[in-house]
Amino acid sequence: MNARGVLGSLGLLSMVLLAGCSPSTSGEESAPPPTGAAIRADVPATALERVADDPPLLPRPFTADQIRDEWVVGYEVTWRRWTPDNETRERWQVVAADAEGVDIASTPLDADGGAAGEPRVEHSTWTDLRDHASFPEDHATREMVTRATPLGELEGWLYTVRGPKEDTVTEYFFANRFPGAPVLMRVELGGVPVMIMEQVARSGAQHTPS
Repeated sequence: MNARGVLGSLGLLSMVLLAGCSPSTSGEESAPPPTGAAIRADVPATALERVADDPPLLPRPFTADQIRDEWVVGYEVTWRRWTPDNETRERWQVVAADAEGVDIASTPLDADGGAAGEPRVEHSTWTDLRDHASFPEDHATREMVTRATPLGELEGWLYTVRGPKEDTVTEYFFANRFPGAPVLMRVELGGVPVMIMEQVARSGAQHTPS
């Protein structure tokens, strides 16, 4: 799964959860984010703001500016993806960035950490990346927790999302120190883990593990 696939899975889940809710009636001209919820362009961005969405969303963990300041050129993160049948690793690297967006190269890795294929480069805007972490209040909760991770013990926001199937629960853990993608994403079906994705190494960002 490449960078767009990982981050897009957040937006896709949000769209599925929002599908059964009433559509937004906002008259703003700004384009809607991937969740389909209209965002007012004049709302000041703060980490804890409640954006003007219908249905209401939980506050997002980071602003677009916080993600932009963290994801500088040369930033790298290595992911481990586990399923009951397979385990893979992938490296993301920021290869270009400006005030509007970022180019991320995703490279599959072999067991020794070497490239196992050609990198795939995808472009996203900073608001795209921010809006992937959009979850409707009636299907999700969030709480501040401390978690042991491959990057060390970290404090951050844990989002627990129910659905789209009745017995499906997905957890997204966003570490306060590392704006951007969740440090951990865990999917359970009937209480049994069916997918885990976690960051196992980082370098080149503004806040690397000590």
